[in-house]
Amino acid sequence: MLDIILLALAGIGIGVVTGLTSGLHVNTVAIIGLSLFPVLGFEPLQFGVVMVAMTITHSFLDFIPSIFLGAPEESTALSVLPTHKLFLEGKALEAVYLTAIGSLLGLVFALLLLVPALFIIPIAYFGLRDFIAYVLIVIVAVLILREKKFIKIISALLIFLMSGYLGILIFDQKVLSATQVLFPVFVGLFGLSNIIASINAGTLAVPQNPFIKVEINKKFIGAGFLGAICGAIVGVLPAISPSQIGILTYELLGSNARNFLVSISAINTSDAVYSLTAIFTIGNARSGVAVMIDKVLKIDFNILLVLVGVMAFTAFFATFLHIKAGRLFSKYVGKINYKKLCTASVIFILALVYVFTGVFGVLLTLLSTTIGLLPILTGVSRTQVMGVLIIPTVLYFLGM
Repeated sequence: MLDIILLALAGIGIGVVTGLTSGLHVNTVAIIGLSLFPVLGFEPLQFGVVMVAMTITHSFLDFIPSIFLGAPEESTALSVLPTHKLFLEGKALEAVYLTAIGSLLGLVFALLLLVPALFIIPIAYFGLRDFIAYVLIVIVAVLILREKKFIKIISALLIFLMSGYLGILIFDQKVLSATQVLFPVFVGLFGLSNIIASINAGTLAVPQNPFIKVEINKKFIGAGFLGAICGAIVGVLPAISPSQIGILTYELLGSNARNFLVSISAINTSDAVYSLTAIFTIGNARSGVAVMIDKVLKIDFNILLVLVGVMAFTAFFATFLHIKAGRLFSKYVGKINYKKLCTASVIFILALVYVFTGVFGVLLTLLSTTIGLLPILTGVSRTQVMGVLIIPTVLYFLGM
């Protein structure tokens, strides 16, 4: 038991680093961890504990960069506008508290719903499996048409198709494995592209109110419950991201930015739970971390209970660390040299890509970064580049 606790604490520490470092995703660390697994001397369960604790912690803290630096990951990109507005009003700490509440509610409801979900998910998934391709097509159509203006709809469609063609190519190449190739691709689409786009933006020295308090109310609880349900959908439905489901949630909660922040953070954390649960319920991992865990650990019901316990244990520390980090950023954000931070991140990430995927991986990252910049430059939703997974997935379910 003591070794599980210590390893969970180690995973929490890694999750703090990934959550607060723009462009460094848990999937990146998971791939590194899998590469080092043979020499680390870990047992499979021990490796799983570290990865789970890291993922849950990351799902809490990855909102901090988007709140204070405007540098989100794909899963938190939708939060930028409402959090930035609160930041400009000197209420960044309110955004911190709201995302902490949402992440915690998302985890709590995800765990409470886990037992019925173990029975419902397999029935729903295998019952609807023949229609998954059409469900994905409908979701994509809604997301593209949501751009409303004709020029943006065309731009969104072209970016989606372009990223989808990239997806077909990367899964057809023979240089890197299907697991390895996602590392440079996602680094480019969602990491470096965002850092490069914002590298000259800097940070605004807006005085922040340190005395803000936020209390949980019925609307927040409802938003957290909705987010947990949506997170379960994301965690099971192939190729769909938290941001894409978040857009649909935005249509329901968009009029209230605070409820929306609670919901989108709940989606993020619930997705972390159910992407792992999908290994047990339907035999398919639905996230990079889950894929890495699935490669070394056979998850049965007893193992799942242990990992659920690790999630609950991690949530206590993650909530505290999220709020603590938010207070520190609120105090020192005006003193951060954002340009130097971004430059260092770019160099560090490219170095990781080279070490683990070689020159081919670096070239693939540069290509993916170019595509990742297109939605930023054209003003369309960045979720369109998820075509890199959606189009190959649709083709697979259509038998092509």
